[in-house]
Amino acid sequence: MSQETKTMSAVFLTVLFGFAGFSLPYPVFSPMFLKPELGFLDPSVPTEYRTMLLGVAMALYPIGQFIGAPWLGRVSDKLGRRPVLMASLTGAAFGYLVTAYGVASANLPLVLIGRFVSGLCEGNMAIAQSIASDISRPETKVRNFGLITVAINVGWIIGPLMGGFFSDPTIHPSFNVSWPFYFAAGMYAFNLLVVFVILRIPEYARRRGTPKGMTPPATRSVWATIKDPDLLPGYVISFFSYIAVYIFFAFFGVYLVQNYDVTSSFLGMCSAIISIPLILAGLTVDRAQKICGLIGVGTLGHLFLGIGLITFLIPDGLVWIFVPMCLAAFGIAWCEVTTSLFISNAAGSHEQGQALGVYRSAHVLAEATAVLIGGVLAGIASYAPFFLGFIAAMLCVIGILGWLRIRQTTADVPAA
Repeated sequence: MSQETKTMSAVFLTVLFGFAGFSLPYPVFSPMFLKPELGFLDPSVPTEYRTMLLGVAMALYPIGQFIGAPWLGRVSDKLGRRPVLMASLTGAAFGYLVTAYGVASANLPLVLIGRFVSGLCEGNMAIAQSIASDISRPETKVRNFGLITVAINVGWIIGPLMGGFFSDPTIHPSFNVSWPFYFAAGMYAFNLLVVFVILRIPEYARRRGTPKGMTPPATRSVWATIKDPDLLPGYVISFFSYIAVYIFFAFFGVYLVQNYDVTSSFLGMCSAIISIPLILAGLTVDRAQKICGLIGVGTLGHLFLGIGLITFLIPDGLVWIFVPMCLAAFGIAWCEVTTSLFISNAAGSHEQGQALGVYRSAHVLAEATAVLIGGVLAGIASYAPFFLGFIAAMLCVIGILGWLRIRQTTADVPAA
């Protein structure tokens, strides 16, 4: 097994465990905050206050990510990927232990502190992508970033399943709402062990640095990196791309409940079905890139996503909704791979961590924007969020064909 393969196996597990740990509490928070009989909040707390506290608890994690990702990426550019990744995993595990203890003792401030600390330290996505960029050869980079996307989507699937399992006392009498958080801490601890034992940055990746006579862009402020004319258009495209992505993920269930009164089990079945095209797209993106180039894959991915979003509204019945859902899901995976590669390819090898950390922050900001605006639109009309997602996806198509085609033509950045 080559050193690149060994390193990518550690990266894959890091992303898989990270997103499984991140999504694992999702099935737990809603009943924990909203059901008085569970005893986390005092029974006298009114429903509107419970929903507000739930929103705060859910938001603190991405807020922490938004703040922490660029800085962890920046530090990893200076001190090395492996030690910073291990430090971030340690901090995330500690944050989940604090959250677990707060849940077990019905201590709301500890839960909120633990969520923020976990999010602040959860910069491993940017670091993992930076490692993949560092070790990849030109012919393997798209494949390696595609594997990261597969790990993300598998993590999103198994995390909520495990969260629901470990919080259900009917499965085992000792299980309760604190168990998923202890289990998430254990996952991060195991992830730390895997990184310590397996992850080794090859020497050729260590030697990638600033060419002689040039000032390392990583010494710039984060704000300077954001404003970089080679990177800013990519961040804008990524922002709108993830608005479309999160409109789909956040509101397809809302739409189905509003219009078809579906059950939670049906929504779970939907999530399981769309996982197939998500994983398939991540595994085929390398071959597609060899046929139509990275720009072509990015354009097609956003077209698939946009068409899937808008045609999701057409079927008059539940059977045919899976066709546009699978089309959108397939496009999402290609969007995730290509937007991250747009940033990675435009950034210098010496500032991958900082550039991809900012990319991660754009991702989190888009998630918050999609949920907030989509929630308002869904209150007006159940189909309205999907028009927003369609417009965002089409703006990405315009941006890719315009900005990136110009860059390819002028040879500013070689086409992948």
